[in-house]
Amino acid sequence: MSSAAAPVAGASEALAAFAVVEHAGEGFVEAFRTAEARLAAAGAVLVSPRDTAERAKIALASNAAVLRRAFVAATALASVDAMREDAAIIGAALAAAEIAPYDDRAPAEAIAVGREVAARMRGAIEFDAPWDVEAIADRIGAAAGAARLFGLDAGQARHALGLAATQAAGLGVAEPVSAGYLTRGKAAFDAVEGAALARAGFTSAPAALEGRRGLIALMAHGSAEALIQGLGTHWLSVVS
Repeated sequence: MSSAAAPVAGASEALAAFAVVEHAGEGFVEAFRTAEARLAAAGAVLVSPRDTAERAKIALASNAAVLRRAFVAATALASVDAMREDAAIIGAALAAAEIAPYDDRAPAEAIAVGREVAARMRGAIEFDAPWDVEAIADRIGAAAGAARLFGLDAGQARHALGLAATQAAGLGVAEPVSAGYLTRGKAAFDAVEGAALARAGFTSAPAALEGRRGLIALMAHGSAEALIQGLGTHWLSVVS
């Protein structure tokens, strides 16, 4: 017998109401005092941020407009049924191509690579039912394409994939509503962000996809070996 708790009807509504109403009483007073202390501690840390935070600040500030364009493009594409599957990959590639040196073939090459990575994620791994498979697979594919356009080396590209995988999300329940478009926009944003951060020196776990506590272990089941079988010679994304 499963030990998982049954869903609580109205939990979303209850938490939403809790977030916006006025609170009082001893419990809230103590919670407020704790929050004040945490806020003061955070202020002290942010006065002298660490080197990694500075690198992130510079990388993200210099690419802020590109990140927004990736989000907007992917969200718009996702609203069209025929484009939804590739929305994050194309949105990320279009945005990354704006700031990366490339020839006329580079954006399409990045999209081809991204679609193949996403196809392998979808085809080789069985995602658990609650997840939006396309949003998750396309996020990784979009990161691969963005890494290519940013001119990253293999080590940096692995970090870009890992940084995108760390943010992987997409609830199946959101698929029929406009929140489903949001997941594609966020996937494109995260992909370009991961490439920018990797180029600035940010690192990820060495096995963010296939590791014991990586994306596959969390959201799916299957063999990571299937992800790379015939990689580069057999293109799963090509419709025969």
